[in-house]
Amino acid sequence: MQYMLLIYGEESAWANLSPDQLSAEMGAYFAYTEDLQKAGALRGGDELHPVATAKTVSVSGGKQKVVDGPFAETKETLGGYYLIEVETQEEALKWAAKCPGARHGRVEVRPVVMR
Repeated sequence: MQYMLLIYGEESAWANLSPDQLSAEMGAYFAYTEDLQKAGALRGGDELHPVATAKTVSVSGGKQKVVDGPFAETKETLGGYYLIEVETQEEALKWAAKCPGARHGRVEVRPVVMR
C-alpha cells in the first residue's frame, strides 16, 4: 500500500538556522531518504517552495478564483512530502516517526487510493 508522508513545520525555523545547523538538518533528510531507498519503500518525494509562492484555486459559478497562499492561516505549512510503499500502516507510521520533520513539526500519514 502507498502512503503520503506530508511534512509540516514552521518555515521561519529554517531561516533562523546557522549554516552548520542547516547542513546537519539537510544531512538528516539525505540520510532518511537513503534509508527509504535502501528499504525499497521510496516512490517519490520533494521539498516544496515556501508558502509565499503558493496559489489556491477555486471555482464558483463556473468562474475561477485564484488567491495567494494557502486557504487556512496556520503557523505550520506543508514543506515537503514522501510517497512510500509499505505493507502496513504500522510500517508507514514507523517511517513517519523516523522523518527529521517529525522532530520539529509533524508528519501526516495518509493512505493513497489505488485504482
